[in-house]
Amino acid sequence: MNKEQQTIEQGISPDLIFQMLTGFWVSKALMTAVELEVFTKLDGKSVNMQQLQEILEMESRPAEVFSVALVSLGLLSKDKREKVGDLTNGQNDYHYANTDLTNTFLVKGKTGYMGDIISMFDKRLYKSWDKLSYSLKANKPIAQEEGGDAEPLFNQAKSTNQAVEQIQKFTHGMYGVSVGPAIALAKAFDFSKYKRMMDIGGGSGVYAIQVVKGYPNMSATVLDLKPVCEVADWYIESFNFKNRIQTKSLDFFNEDLPTDCDVAFLSHIIHDYGRDKDRSLFEKIYSTLPSGIMVMVALS
Repeated sequence: MNKEQQTIEQGISPDLIFQMLTGFWVSKALMTAVELEVFTKLDGKSVNMQQLQEILEMESRPAEVFSVALVSLGLLSKDKREKVGDLTNGQNDYHYANTDLTNTFLVKGKTGYMGDIISMFDKRLYKSWDKLSYSLKANKPIAQEEGGDAEPLFNQAKSTNQAVEQIQKFTHGMYGVSVGPAIALAKAFDFSKYKRMMDIGGGSGVYAIQVVKGYPNMSATVLDLKPVCEVADWYIESFNFKNRIQTKSLDFFNEDLPTDCDVAFLSHIIHDYGRDKDRSLFEKIYSTLPSGIMVMVALS
């Protein structure tokens, strides 16, 4: 008996490998459900299989298969109901609805909506991972048209309407992802000794909003591209913080930073740029702002 056979007989299971191998099944099921707006269409509803089939605009078999997948993933709930009238199909004994999770984060129009960032991952990042071996061997990033990094997209947002729409969807999506970490930041760090935060590449303004919300002494400026600032303005206004949080359209690599801040905050932007650009940005921060400033970087 060789070593591999001994290992199998000792109860070592390949389950973890299979979980890794099939992980993309889960991702693509979620991405497809968001693309088809399943959870938005089911908002506030509890439907039987026939109604679900009509809502999804699918034939019977794919609707049943897809609903089983979403239920098994915890994205839809399935409850047995008593038969009504002349219903004889056993499938119609069950009703399907959003779970608390999908109702909170995957229904369009709700503040926690994460569908935009899921769509971005689907359209851009999902296919880039298919090129991982090339990227590792060539030591090169994936080309933008194949789902590469975000820097070219942000650059295009300065000139093309399509890129502007993508960036704004991305920004809305990042709000839902970042609410939890932003709340945690405001609780974990004492901002009572500071006055104004400069949120560099601040996106939706979610971090500035939570810091200002938790500290009456604080105000903030969100620095980003004009289309992004438009999204941030919407969130800032919805929290009634326009008097304490401003946005400023700024190319922070090539234009001067504000000089009236004593906190510089950078969240999830360092990884989008190379070492030289990151170093130049930090040098600009330290040369522009007064001594004793607090520089905070969120990487994950």
